[in-house]
Amino acid sequence: MNDQPSLIVHLLDGLNPWKWLIIGMLLLVTEMLTGSLFLLWPAIAAVIVGVVIFLLPLGWEMQLVLFALISGLGLFWGEKYLRPRLAADGAADDLNDRGARMIGQRVSAISNFQLGKGRVKVGDTEWAASIEQGDPKKGDELRIIAVSGASVKVEAV
Repeated sequence: MNDQPSLIVHLLDGLNPWKWLIIGMLLLVTEMLTGSLFLLWPAIAAVIVGVVIFLLPLGWEMQLVLFALISGLGLFWGEKYLRPRLAADGAADDLNDRGARMIGQRVSAISNFQLGKGRVKVGDTEWAASIEQGDPKKGDELRIIAVSGASVKVEAV
């Protein structure tokens, strides 16, 4: 029988604070490239383990237990509490949706509306517009309530 430790045990026995910090940074860079939030917690756990074993000399077994515990708690907390809050926030949902960003914006009629149809100025662009009630006059202030293709639906302010 061979008394030498296996290659895996030899590698694990060689873990030190610097290796944990490097592992954490590599995981963090990978997380930044993927943006999944999944690798963030193991990255943070690896950095924490690296800092802890700078202060307390722990065997590789305890290092792995600490890493697994912190990663697991982070993943649980992130999936249960953080991800739903980020999804509910929806701040970036309309980042590339100009129409969604336009809703609620105040605009001016650039022509008199006739039969609920007219044109408004949105920023530096003219848009076809429709309104359900009334016929605004040129210069009247309106609010965008919906966007459909290349036209907007407005209401009086």
